[in-house]
This record gives sequence, C-alpha cells and structure tokens, in this order.
Amino acid sequence: MKKTNLKKQNIIFILMLALTAAYIIFIWIHSTMSAEVSSTESGNVMNFLNDFFIMIGLPGNLTDHIVRKSAHFCEFALLGFLTLWTAYINNKRVIKNLLSVGFVCLATAVVDEYIQIYSVGRSAEVTDIALDFFGVCAGALFFIAVSAVIKLFKK
Repeated sequence: MKKTNLKKQNIIFILMLALTAAYIIFIWIHSTMSAEVSSTESGNVMNFLNDFFIMIGLPGNLTDHIVRKSAHFCEFALLGFLTLWTAYINNKRVIKNLLSVGFVCLATAVVDEYIQIYSVGRSAEVTDIALDFFGVCAGALFFIAVSAVIKLFKK
C-alpha cells in the first residue's frame, strides 16, 4: 500500500474511532438522566411516533415500554455498526473483529446499566444488557450485509 493511502486510512480510522467513542459517551450521558427526564424524553418520542403513524394511516398505539426498549435496541445496533466499521477500517477482517467488537459493545452495555444505578429513579436491568447486545448483533449483521453488497457492486 502506498504511503499516502496508508496515511489516509490512518486518518479515517482515527476519525471513526473518535466518532465511536463520542457515541459511547452519548449513550452513557443519557444513562445519567433522572427517571423523570428520561420519561419526558421517551414520552415526547412516543407522542411524535404515534402522531406520525396516525398521519400515515397506521394505528398510533406505541407504549412507553415499547419506545424505551426499541431505543435500547436501536442505539446499540448503531453502536455495533459503528464499532465493526471502525475495526474494519483498521484491518479489513470482519469475522476476526467480531469478538473484540462484541466485547467492547457488551462492556459498554454493562457500564451503561451500572451508571443507571446512580441516576435518580432509575435502575440497572440485566434484560436491558441482553437487549443491548442483541442490538449490537443486529448492527454488526447489518454492517456485514452492507459491506457484502458494496463488494458485489465493486466487482
């Protein structure tokens, strides 16, 4: 690989690493919110989505529980995608990266729940860690699918 391509790859890797780290911090900051603030935020999202579904002719019957659990899943799906993408930029080996990506994301989920123990009115739930990890797996699988499609189109 040419020296300029290697330098460009290193810069992209550092930027992706910073983006992934910033996203983890974003997740953890949300865990510091009190139950009241978190409920208000979830309620606003729920109302928006219910109104949107009604507007397009679907039943608007999302509950707070569904919105909260979906948020856990989705935020960790994005984390799985970003983390695997970052690892891929570093060494181009998707399968070999899965274990380290899984560990980083699982550790993020455990710390996320641990932080909630100290947030007013919130608690840590083992089921949320499992849900987060399923989200990570979905995000990683989505990355694998996207990268496979991109490789097909490049050929």
